[in-house]
Amino acid sequence: MPVRALIVDDHPLFREALAFVLSRVEEDAVAVQADSLEQATSVLSDDPAFDLVLLDLGLPGAGGLAGVLTIRSLVPTTPIVVVSAAEDPDLIQRAVRLGISGYIAKSSSGGVMHAALARILSGDTHFPQEASAPPPPGPSNRSDGLEQLTPRQLTVLRLLGEAKSNKQIAYELSISQETVKIHISAILRKLGVSSRAQATMMAFKMK
Repeated sequence: MPVRALIVDDHPLFREALAFVLSRVEEDAVAVQADSLEQATSVLSDDPAFDLVLLDLGLPGAGGLAGVLTIRSLVPTTPIVVVSAAEDPDLIQRAVRLGISGYIAKSSSGGVMHAALARILSGDTHFPQEASAPPPPGPSNRSDGLEQLTPRQLTVLRLLGEAKSNKQIAYELSISQETVKIHISAILRKLGVSSRAQATMMAFKMK
């Protein structure tokens, strides 16, 4: 079966460049393109059977790492690779904690991107050298707790970020409102916050 990849970036030329590099790694690769996080979530909701997601962090309205959280909640086992112009080590470390499989700087050469995608598709990972060190300890790491959330809890958190009520979340996920409350309580506990507003802000305002 050919490799299927979802490329999420608001710049069409860069999407085409990534699709070209991917085709050099896997000749028969199928590259589906999305120009926004909203379009990406629609694609994945209809068809989650992708082998790879290439995600830009600079999408309008995506709130930095919120895009990673959103995609991860929809396809928890699919490798997510951040392809970003941002090269801040702290940002890369926080992305790593969210379970991404790779981080490729947009300033990378075509050869580096080719090698990185080849490694990731073979089951390995690729990160800049500054991300290889363990994250610094301490409560200042704002992503602490997010990596503890289950895929369903991430989905609930994403819906909270869309200002959905418990009733709307229950309807959308085909679960009871009581189950929604249980999920929200678990989310608050794992994130170490006391309100749903704080949890939503913590997840979707990370930049």
